[in-house]
Amino acid sequence: MKKIIAYKQYYSDFMKGLSKQERLKILRALLLFETEDKIPYHYIKYLREEIFEFRVNYGNNEFRLLFICDADTIVVLLNCFKKKNQKTPENEIRKAIKLKKEYYEHK
Repeated sequence: MKKIIAYKQYYSDFMKGLSKQERLKILRALLLFETEDKIPYHYIKYLREEIFEFRVNYGNNEFRLLFICDADTIVVLLNCFKKKNQKTPENEIRKAIKLKKEYYEHK
């Protein structure tokens, strides 16, 4: 069983802005991290520098939660956003890389 933690307030701030149904969909999808040894490939995409994108779709909305794995047991949620086009925004990736560095410096 993996442990999921959110680094800083980005995840909670993001979740506050969603509808109840959207929050439930994301929470159910995150349960895959805790319960499954292998996550289906369509949920996860490797971006770069050990940053991964967790994909959750609800209706016409696509949500992305950027994360890192700390050892084999912790998934650290960094920044989250509603995806509006095909490509993951570069500024979101740079933000996740910065947060990853902060996380390891303050660990």
